[in-house]
Amino acid sequence: MKILQLVMFTIIIACFSTGCARNACTVKTDPAPGSYTILGKTYTPLKTVHPGFSAEGVASWYGPRYHGRKTSCGEVYNMHALTAAHPTLPMHTLVKVRNLKNKKEVVVRINDRGPFVHDRVIDLSLTAANKIDMVKPGTAPVKVTVLGNSKSMLARDFPCLWNSGPLLNTPNPFFQPAASSKGNPGRT
Repeated sequence: MKILQLVMFTIIIACFSTGCARNACTVKTDPAPGSYTILGKTYTPLKTVHPGFSAEGVASWYGPRYHGRKTSCGEVYNMHALTAAHPTLPMHTLVKVRNLKNKKEVVVRINDRGPFVHDRVIDLSLTAANKIDMVKPGTAPVKVTVLGNSKSMLARDFPCLWNSGPLLNTPNPFFQPAASSKGNPGRT
């Protein structure tokens, strides 16, 4: 997400504008390959995760402000697709998200990093949030359960939908367009 770029840019500008010595203003390097630090917290993405792995917490959603921007995996964010951001799950992992208040569920594919707020476990696309009725409140308590790797699942169950590159223009097999998304302001 752009938050990481904004934080890093702010740190670099602060170091140069204050005129401090090179050793006094160094940007913290990653403790492990692939790790990243946001707002003082270090995240290490998992290389693999097994189906059934689950976590509970608060889900949020992101929409128009990020629509059309690149995600962490390099594809363009589409708020109408069934995708989500997670701080550590491997990219292209399929997860089931269950709203614990109303028991509604949605299956999404992880294609971005975030959210970076204390109690949040996942950031859903606008359409995914609509599916579990959490757009209006903005957040909801959820259980996130890993179903598997989307590449292997799509290759097996939807061979015409998977290619060797990122899923830039490939339809999400779990996405059914809403009747209308006009007039929905979205939250960030």
